[in-house]
Amino acid sequence: MLMDDVIASVDLKPNGSDKPYVINYITGFNKQFSPYLEGYITKDELERWLKWRVFPETRVNADELLAALGLNSYNRWAIVRKTHGVMADDEIWLRFKGETLKHRDVCLRKYLYYPEEQK
Repeated sequence: MLMDDVIASVDLKPNGSDKPYVINYITGFNKQFSPYLEGYITKDELERWLKWRVFPETRVNADELLAALGLNSYNRWAIVRKTHGVMADDEIWLRFKGETLKHRDVCLRKYLYYPEEQK
């Protein structure tokens, strides 16, 4: 997601393949899962993208962050499921299948994006 716009969809286990399948709905954007508009990606490519959406395992307060998320160990996928891959410095995030969340539900800096709600 980019704010409330769907910019890509990812099927982690498409029929007949063990490779994730990505469809990018926008082009020329530097935060896509893949440089290709549509196709299979490797699990390594997916891991590299996930790494970009979570705090590093070596972060000084990583244990405190994990505890705040209710996690006992560092696992990128578990962190992303809890945080939706939200970062403080951009508007990219993940909405999982079956969810109806909006950007305002997950963003970290509501005062910047939704100041009318801060009154």
